[in-house]
This record gives sequence, C-alpha cells and structure tokens, in this order.
Amino acid sequence: MSLPASLVLLLLRMSAPCDANTRVVLMPFERLALPSTDARELEDATRRAVAALPDACLESREDTVARLRGSGAALTACGDAECRSAQATALGVRRLVRGVALGVGGKRSVALTLTDARGPETRAQFEAPATTPGEADARARQALQQVWSPLVTTQATREPQGSSRVLPKVLWGAGGAALIAGVGFGLAARSTESKLSKNGGDCATAGEAFADCMTSRLEAGRRQARTSNVLLGVGALLGVGGTVSFIWELP
Repeated sequence: MSLPASLVLLLLRMSAPCDANTRVVLMPFERLALPSTDARELEDATRRAVAALPDACLESREDTVARLRGSGAALTACGDAECRSAQATALGVRRLVRGVALGVGGKRSVALTLTDARGPETRAQFEAPATTPGEADARARQALQQVWSPLVTTQATREPQGSSRVLPKVLWGAGGAALIAGVGFGLAARSTESKLSKNGGDCATAGEAFADCMTSRLEAGRRQARTSNVLLGVGALLGVGGTVSFIWELP
C-alpha cells in the first residue's frame, strides 16, 4: 500500500536541510520561442539530473520560487559571472544553475549556466527532441556532467595543495635521517680513534702485522670521518631546502 500524499509531504519536510557546502538552487527556466509547457518539461528534466548528482542537495522549486518572490528582481537581474557568484554566496548556496529553454529552428534545446559560489562558471547546451520519450532526461544528465565536472576539477586545483607541505616534510625527513647517520659515523670514527690511542686497540695483539692493522684501522677511521662530514653537510642542505620550500609554499 502506498503512503498517503500528506504523509509523504510530512516526511519530506522532516528531512535534514541542505547545508551551504552542498545546497544547489536551480532557477526557473527562462524561455525563448518555446511554449511554457515544453519549457517546464525541460526544466523538470534538468532538475532531476541535478538531484541525481551525488554531491548536490537541490532546493525544491517551491522554495526557490518563494525566495524569488520575496527578493523581487534582485536575483534575476545579473549580467556577469562575478555578480552571479555573489548571488550564490548571498543565497547561502554552493552552486546556482540557470537555464534558457529555446525553441529556435523547430528544435527544443536548453542553454545551461552553472555558477559556483567560489567564482568559476561553466556552460553547456543540449537538445531534447519532444518525439523521443526520456531523451530530455538523458541529454540533461550529459549536459550536467559537462558543467559539473570541471567545477569539481577546478575546486581540487584551487585547494591549497601546499597545505599538506609534502615537499618540506620530505626534505626535512631526509635531512634528519642524513644528520642522524652522519652523527653515527662521527661517533664510530671517534671510537676508532679512541681505541687506537690506547695501546693500539685490538691491533696490540697483531704481532708482526701490527703496522698493517694500524694502517687498516686508521684508514677505516678516516672513511668514517669523511662519511660523517658528507652526511652532516647533506643533512644541513636538505634542512635548509625544506625550510625554503615551506616558506615558498606559504599562501
């Protein structure tokens, strides 16, 4: 048994309202050389396409019409993207969809303009023959994908990618590892020097090979010292590079 219409309306009213990050307003379509019934059909098809988008919370047509009546002509008299973006912000919506239903040349078509509250704007146009059932919905979905996806890409590009500070972190991490390794080699070289200075260290029992043992240990100590100096220098350079990169990425 289907739910009574009054109960359905009550449930819809009790649903959670849209927030400013997902709310979308689709303005009633303007029309040119097209009967109002056809214009409304194309508008409804577009509305269904917008409502089906996963990250859109579409305001009802009734609420939008009431909003327009309450604000007079302020929302309709707008001729550029900056003005429309300001309107979207003033309305507390994320995106504002406008459409013009056209009947030029014996064809039904819609010109869509999608404005984001953060500034970018995209446009698309689609035809919807009246003789093909369901064609308006399919064409509207395709057009919405054309105007919606670029805004998602633009938003991702405009997000402060430097906020994660990936490059500075990598440089600082590598520099820290190099410094730690350099300190380790330095301590090893110091230990070798200390052992040799105390009765020859483990070379004291080398007998006739004492000289060769000392030469080998001294050379090992020198290599450790050189490696330590190189790693300490690399670590310092990486640390400076990380700091410069961090400052460069500041907004």
